[in-house]
Amino acid sequence: MRDIEYYRTQLFWLGHTVLMIGLVSSKALISFGTSIIVVSSLPILVTEFKKILSPRTQIFGFLLLFIMPFISGLWSSNVSDWLASVQNKVLLPALAWSYYLAPKLDSKRFAYLNLFQFGLVLLASVYSLMSYILHIDQLSHDYLKAKTLTVLLSDDHVQFSLLVFITIVMMIKDWPRFKILFPKSVLMIIAIGILWLFIYLHLLGAKTGILLSYFGILVYWMYTSKWIYKVLALPTIAILLVLAYLLFPTFKNRFHYTLYDFNQYSHGQIINGLTDGARVLSWKAGIEIATAHPLIGVGYGDMNDVFMDWHQIHSIHLEKYNWLQPSNEWLMYLCGSGILGVLLLSIALWLIFSKSLCRNEILFKILFSAQVLMMWYEVNLTGHISIVIFVWSICWYQYAVMKVEDNKTAMLVPVN
Repeated sequence: MRDIEYYRTQLFWLGHTVLMIGLVSSKALISFGTSIIVVSSLPILVTEFKKILSPRTQIFGFLLLFIMPFISGLWSSNVSDWLASVQNKVLLPALAWSYYLAPKLDSKRFAYLNLFQFGLVLLASVYSLMSYILHIDQLSHDYLKAKTLTVLLSDDHVQFSLLVFITIVMMIKDWPRFKILFPKSVLMIIAIGILWLFIYLHLLGAKTGILLSYFGILVYWMYTSKWIYKVLALPTIAILLVLAYLLFPTFKNRFHYTLYDFNQYSHGQIINGLTDGARVLSWKAGIEIATAHPLIGVGYGDMNDVFMDWHQIHSIHLEKYNWLQPSNEWLMYLCGSGILGVLLLSIALWLIFSKSLCRNEILFKILFSAQVLMMWYEVNLTGHISIVIFVWSICWYQYAVMKVEDNKTAMLVPVN
């Protein structure tokens, strides 16, 4: 008779498969997949309750990210908006805890899941490319209007470019395992796929994917190379960017749009449709709101109302799609929950990194620090999709260290 661990493993396998499909296609599937993963950990409440009482310190970091938005309900007058915010943010500790309690997978199944996710992202990138080929004249023009290629992930090119970057890091991380499990022909296909995804980021032209990729290349190169090669890092990156400018019209047009955007907002002109201009305006709004409510913020439930009121006064000349809440996670926590919220955000991120079993791995440092870097101009810990991508990427990377059976291929890292 099969024991409960067998069924937990199958449920986790199913949940992760659904989640991976959702990450390239559907918010509903993301919700469904994460729910299955959380449910797969519930039997531990009965069989190993002591684990619940003594979680790894890193899980406490994810909990801290949730606690101040949750407590801010005490001074939020808009209960429905507060509940919506809490519903998203509860995934931070819930999903992280589920990975901690997750069943083990054998190394081959783990590798197949990684390859499955890699294949999904490749297919999604091909779909995106086909949309460009079929509408090449329109999209070439649209790139001068803050548009990019169509993507499947709710047509959110920022989050999809982040997912592509994460996928590249994950595949490089798992390369030693692939070398053990698969023949050279398969390894060649994987290598070509990784190269294609890097090229695709330039075709897509989303600044997030490009910025994080070159950040990762620079950090990896400076961390692992001899000094003579380190000297060549920046010139090499510059050459790659020049080649992308010359070879890819979408990248060239996006580059010129970004320059135009910068020229406008740097001269104090915020114009409809300028993405970076709207981001800069959101920072200004965030600073003013935070200055007016420094101790406990306005409460996460009232954030949207307060910022809409601010924009109603200062941004009346713009369309409402430019009326953003602060595109900066520290400003979001400062406006929503005050100085203590910002302090706990910083402590939480430090705990998530410093208490990770992978903290000594250069690829994990790149994966984590790239997303923290992104938090300075985006809100990774606010939307449903961005929260899941953050928790999933950090925890799935660590999964091989904690949960994959077969030490020959688990690539365990020493812990200082």
